[in-house]
Amino acid sequence: MTVFTSPREVIMLRSVDQAAAADLAEKLNVSTAVARILVGRGLTTYEACKDFFTPDASGLRDPFLFKDMRAAVDRVLAAIDKGDRIAVYGDYDVDGVTGTALLVRFLQRLGATCDYYLPNRLTEGYGLSAEGIDTLAGRGVKLIVTVDCGIGSREHVARAARAGIDVVLTDHHEPHGELPNAAAILDPKVEGCGYPGTELAGVGVALKLCHGLAKARGMDDASWLEYLDLVSLGTAADIVPLTGENRIIASLGFERLGHTTNPGLRALMELQGIDATTLSTGQVVFQLAPCINAAGRLGDPGRGVQLLLTEDPAEAKLYARELREANIERRALDSSVQEQVVAWVEAHCDPSRDFAIVAAHHEWHAGVIGIAASRVVESFCRPTFLFSIGEDGLAKGSGRSAGMVHLLECVHECTDLLENYGGHAAAAGATIKKENIDAFRARFNEAVRARTTLDDLVPRVVADAEVELGALSRKFFNIVKRMAPFGPGNMRPVLLCRGLRNRYEPRVVGRGHLKMSVTSNGLIMDAIGFNFGERLEEVRRAPSYSLAFSLDENEWNGKVSLQMKVKGVEV
Repeated sequence: MTVFTSPREVIMLRSVDQAAAADLAEKLNVSTAVARILVGRGLTTYEACKDFFTPDASGLRDPFLFKDMRAAVDRVLAAIDKGDRIAVYGDYDVDGVTGTALLVRFLQRLGATCDYYLPNRLTEGYGLSAEGIDTLAGRGVKLIVTVDCGIGSREHVARAARAGIDVVLTDHHEPHGELPNAAAILDPKVEGCGYPGTELAGVGVALKLCHGLAKARGMDDASWLEYLDLVSLGTAADIVPLTGENRIIASLGFERLGHTTNPGLRALMELQGIDATTLSTGQVVFQLAPCINAAGRLGDPGRGVQLLLTEDPAEAKLYARELREANIERRALDSSVQEQVVAWVEAHCDPSRDFAIVAAHHEWHAGVIGIAASRVVESFCRPTFLFSIGEDGLAKGSGRSAGMVHLLECVHECTDLLENYGGHAAAAGATIKKENIDAFRARFNEAVRARTTLDDLVPRVVADAEVELGALSRKFFNIVKRMAPFGPGNMRPVLLCRGLRNRYEPRVVGRGHLKMSVTSNGLIMDAIGFNFGERLEEVRRAPSYSLAFSLDENEWNGKVSLQMKVKGVEV
């Protein structure tokens, strides 16, 4: 059997319309490389580029484009005016937690008697649950407004109706099967919903409801825009495309985070050592979001909502510390699962046969298998499903895609083996009886095999433009910086330099990082390849090589210089 190892990355140059790039370069008075980057992102006109570089709230669409928005607004306002108790029912991830905090804050601002409920990931799982509905019925709730969940919860919406509770659904997941019989459904992925964009995060859809409520009450835009700090956090954390409305939300929201008045956000940023005035998507995704996520992953998501709702700075600091400690515990569990899966794959899987990885264990914590699955995909570039087997014989799984494989389509082909499931193209969750795991592994593998080839299941580094070292000026870097916030759909530009040579001997620094000083045409630049240490001998011996990289700043001994951050090496 062939040993399963991490595949070598392939560097590709993005194909763009050369004439369009040349025309745009002239109109904007920028280099061809900058124009190529913009054209590669679908920005081919002066007006489109202006909107891109100057995101403005006026670009956010009318919430009443949702055909059910009027029904949703009327039902919520009727509950407020009548004094009925409303509950916000959120998901346990950052998208759901921030959306829950947003709606609770805004509904209370409108005078609502408002409660909230987040399910326990380990005992209730994703979406509405019987336990949750019954709990809220016992509290006297008359209206539930969901955040980031509910589109697949037809039975539980019916259960709520039997308890005398109406449900307004706000979600952004793809529906499968018959839609719930709710008072209103706001989900841009529901066919015929009327809304032209489909990429909003769950918290983004919740923001639309707030906008609709504000318009109905005659409130100004500032009344809901002030919550963009919460909305941008949930949007960035949910890894939705940062284009269109999401770009506006993230850009304006990050600015607001820089001077947020939310005690919880301020406490968490301070604890994590983040300079709020220079906040980046990476800091949100890798430093803030994991802490808020951690409590939910380990069982209780309530701490995250409490952090975002408290008005007491001392209480906020306490919650922030608790969440950071939970994240430290989560990281240890995550690393353990990842190491076990990698060892299992190397021992049992064949790269020529296994187009997907499906592994299960009764000791794996159900709250961290999603993160571990992402790490396994990074290691082997295979769609991956990991399952945590419970004492009741049910296994809860989390999947992540690789290449261009639509994960949910593959899961659809295994429905008879599953107790329940949901998700989208890039990620999915499922519950299965442990005796069906082997059958799922075989069928899921065949579903992936039918949709891709082994040549597609390799890491691809797509460069936006090919440049010479001389093009990497401070002016060029400043233009690239203005393209932020970066994320899916607007990733940090990757550049390609060919014919590079070693100016000094490359070396490994830190924990397996490759440090280089490269030269071409008499020019020199430093480069760092994180986790590229194993390529040392290859680069050292090569007479010349190509690097795919992003351009970054490096500060050393008080001196700031430009540096290549290596994404791929080709000898």
